[in-house]
Amino acid sequence: MTIQSTLIFSAIFALIAASIYTYIGWRLSKRVIPSSESRIAWQFFTVWWYGLAATTLIGGLLHLLGALGLTNLAVFVTANYVSLQLSCLALLGLFYYLTFLFTGNSRWLTPLAILYTIFFILLIYFFTASNPIGVTLEPWDTTLAYEFPPTRPVVVGLVVLLIASQLLGGFAYFTLYFQVPDVTQKYRILLVSWSIIIWFLSPFVGVLLGLDERDWWQLARRFLGLTAALTILMAYQPPQWLKQRYGILSLSDESNQGLQSEPARRGHSGAPR
Repeated sequence: MTIQSTLIFSAIFALIAASIYTYIGWRLSKRVIPSSESRIAWQFFTVWWYGLAATTLIGGLLHLLGALGLTNLAVFVTANYVSLQLSCLALLGLFYYLTFLFTGNSRWLTPLAILYTIFFILLIYFFTASNPIGVTLEPWDTTLAYEFPPTRPVVVGLVVLLIASQLLGGFAYFTLYFQVPDVTQKYRILLVSWSIIIWFLSPFVGVLLGLDERDWWQLARRFLGLTAALTILMAYQPPQWLKQRYGILSLSDESNQGLQSEPARRGHSGAPR
């Protein structure tokens, strides 16, 4: 396959993925939660999906521009700045949601917001200090060429800082599986936690094992992201056969029965799952 064809495939896949992420965010935003603190945590969870959709869309559009030979440096640099900001906002939304699920404490929001603001500033610093000088077309991606490219340890360190907190939150959330008695709670915890864990582990695997150059890994990584997203949607909107066989409730079932949101920790903190 030529670079143009793989980039077009990447662009189409990104547009489809962005549409799915947007739908998931919209669908989950319809959940009615009485508690104000729990509602805010849930809204931050939807921020993750909308932010993910926006960054995926930006990436897809850049792939399309690259396939068409439109590689204006100013456009690509601007898009990367916007994408970095949206990524940090989305990751803040996801990690705050996971933190609130585990602790039931809304006071984590301010320190987490400060933390991700600092991290965004660091990303901008490294991005600017590297001095983008051009656009490089790769088989599955469009990347910026730098006058002073960051070393591999710096790249690995930034990846670790970017996603380690989400992995930590995912593992912490999974520990609640052993503390709740309700089958719907267990079902959601299992699907959401391990979808997030596997999803965020894949960049580590790609970077550490040097798989990013391989076509099969590029395809697998894209399908993995979609599968994880759809699995999380299924956690809140389970198929009918699962509902009938195991008595699992969907969000609409909870609304129809007037149920309150499930607790997050030991059944007492009232966080929305």
